[in-house]
Amino acid sequence: MSPSPAAVDHQQQRAQLAASTARAAREVWDRVDPEDLEQSWLALLAEVIALITAGQLTAARQADPYLGRLLPGEQAEGEVNAAELAGVSGDGRGLAELLMYPVYVTLNRLARGFARAVSIASGAVFLELLARTLVADAGRAADLVGMAARPGITSYIRVVELPACARCIILAGREYGLSEGFERHPQCDCTMDPVTRSHAPEPVMPEDVYARMTEAQRRKAFGQAAMEAIADGADIGQVVNARRGMTTATVYGQTVRATTEGTTRRGIAGSRRRSFERRPGERYSRARGVRLMPEEIYRRASSREEAIALLKKHAYIV
Repeated sequence: MSPSPAAVDHQQQRAQLAASTARAAREVWDRVDPEDLEQSWLALLAEVIALITAGQLTAARQADPYLGRLLPGEQAEGEVNAAELAGVSGDGRGLAELLMYPVYVTLNRLARGFARAVSIASGAVFLELLARTLVADAGRAADLVGMAARPGITSYIRVVELPACARCIILAGREYGLSEGFERHPQCDCTMDPVTRSHAPEPVMPEDVYARMTEAQRRKAFGQAAMEAIADGADIGQVVNARRGMTTATVYGQTVRATTEGTTRRGIAGSRRRSFERRPGERYSRARGVRLMPEEIYRRASSREEAIALLKKHAYIV
C-alpha cells in the first residue's frame, strides 16, 4: 500500500522541519521595529537567513538516508551535495532578496490604509510562507537528485498526507518521471515515493485521501458546495480544476459563477458541446455557453435531482 511507511515518515519529518523553521523565522520578525521596518529588518536579516539556510541544509541531508532506508539494495552513483541546495531559492535567487518581501508586503498594506498591527501581521504570514516553502523545496530538490543518482529508480509517486489542500489531493497517487518537475504551491508539504522494479507502491488516489478526511477537513479544503457535489457523485478533479478558470458570466440577464476550465474541444466539458467560438485574446476555441461552477449549480437547483442533472450537464459527473 502506498505511500510506504518510510515515505510517510519522510513527509512528516519534512513538514515538521519546515514548520519549525517558519516559527523560528516568525520569532525574529516579532522583534522588528514597527516605526522603522526596513532598517530594523535589515539588521535582523542575517539571523533569518542563517535559520532558513540551516533548515534547507537539514532537509537536503535527509534525502540520502531516506532513500537508503527505503531502497537498501539500490546503489547510488554519488551523494547529494546538500550544501549546494541551501542558501538559495528554487530558481537560484539568494535568500536576502526574497526575504525582503515581508517588508514590502507590510509597507504595501500600510500604504493602502491598513492598521500597522494588521500590516505587520501580514508580513509575518508571508515570511512564514516563504520559510516553509524554501525548506520544503530544498528537500524535494535533494530527493530528486538522490533518485537521479540511483539508476534503478525510474519514476516517483506523489505522497499526499493530511492535512492537505484540494490542489494537492487531486494529484495524489500520480506517477511522474524523474525529468518532470514537481508541481507544488507555497507551503506545499507533499513529497515523493520512488518506484523501482522491486519497489512499486500501489498509488493512493484522490478518492482514497478524501475518504480519510473529516467533514471539517473537507470543508476547509474544498468548500461546502464542492463537498455536496462530490457527495452527489461529481469527479473530485473536475470540481477542483474548475476553480482555475473561475469567472462570472451573464445568462438571461443574471450574473452567474462560471468557469472556462475544460471548455476547449479537448476538455471534458467541451467534448459534450457541439458549437465553439474563439474569443478575443484566446488561443483556443471554447464551447459556446457557460460552464457553471458547482456552487452556482446548487444555488440554482430546486432539488437534488436537478442538481445532479446539472452536474452531469456541466461535466462534473462523468
